[in-house]
Amino acid sequence: MFKTNRTRQDYGCKRGTHLMKGAVLLAGALALAACTSSIPAKHNAATEPTAAGTGQGEVTLVAYDSFPLSEETIAAFKKKTGYDLKVVKSGDGVELTNKIIFTKDAPLGDAVFGMDNNTAQAAVKAGALADFTGQLAPSVTKARGAEKQLVPIDQGEVCVNYDIKYFQDKGLKPPATFDDLAAPAYQNLTVVQSPQTSTPGLAFMLATIKAKGENSWQNYWKALKANGVKVTDSWDTAFNADFTAGGNKNKSAAYPIMVSYASSPAWAVNEAGDATTIGNVPDTCYRQVEYAAVLQNAKNPEGAAALVKFLTEETAQKDLVENNYMYPVLDSVSLPEPLAKFGAPSGKAVSLDDKQVSEKREAWVRAWTEIMS
Repeated sequence: MFKTNRTRQDYGCKRGTHLMKGAVLLAGALALAACTSSIPAKHNAATEPTAAGTGQGEVTLVAYDSFPLSEETIAAFKKKTGYDLKVVKSGDGVELTNKIIFTKDAPLGDAVFGMDNNTAQAAVKAGALADFTGQLAPSVTKARGAEKQLVPIDQGEVCVNYDIKYFQDKGLKPPATFDDLAAPAYQNLTVVQSPQTSTPGLAFMLATIKAKGENSWQNYWKALKANGVKVTDSWDTAFNADFTAGGNKNKSAAYPIMVSYASSPAWAVNEAGDATTIGNVPDTCYRQVEYAAVLQNAKNPEGAAALVKFLTEETAQKDLVENNYMYPVLDSVSLPEPLAKFGAPSGKAVSLDDKQVSEKREAWVRAWTEIMS
């Protein structure tokens, strides 16, 4: 079975005080960048990693808070490359990307994992990432895109999920569309994540822009707010504290609808393996790809390149599929049975053009913040 602490990577700011967290983080990151900008920059490109097992020293990976790589996989990386791996947790995906940008002259580590297709362009434009020129498997290269800095590691679909048992017990039809979330019958039932700090939260906001159009999406969010939607800092907070079918151990959760993933129903499969307590709403799904990259000015660019390549290979890909509820980019890795049966891709995920998102994301998030603050 899968772990409860996934990415989704998800992570950042609740209503009221939490909506201020993104601004505080941004100011702190700017201050940190100002304090470190006098350090001479070392320009580097990530080349093919050193020969197997010959690396020495430590590689520091900056990742989102719920980065799930197992101790066994970390040991396999050490055995394969010779490098020790240190992981620095740095918030949710959007939060992580901001930190990478504002510390680019004195980076927090050697490599980064957790930026997605909706945030990574900002790090590329800022010059925070080095080119990766190492050899990758054909399926990884196919999923890569045009940016030389970004290496795809996993992919998924951000979707609305719901607690099946809650709706059965209430005799209420579960939501099937975006409009249902704003309907009176579903008042005070939905928890989402902030696009200021959370990549699932950002993906959901973009999904509503795709569905409602640039002229109507803001009215949709006003309707959600009026209908009692709750905004949390992160996927982890929503799933483990607020979602009634999630990981809340003290049973104080109060929201049976949550923005999560198409794969999330696989987490809630019963012991018999024939049913799940989490349902998915396919018409709300938005495509997501998560990337790794070597950080510009990394102290150990060779080790970082070795790590990025390792994350695309079978050992790490299997680990991420089993523990991160995401789909592999390496085509030789199959989905485990619970994920294949209950959490496979919906086949209906949409996305906006990456260039459009890169150009308009900040303005869209500002508009969202004005509505929800």
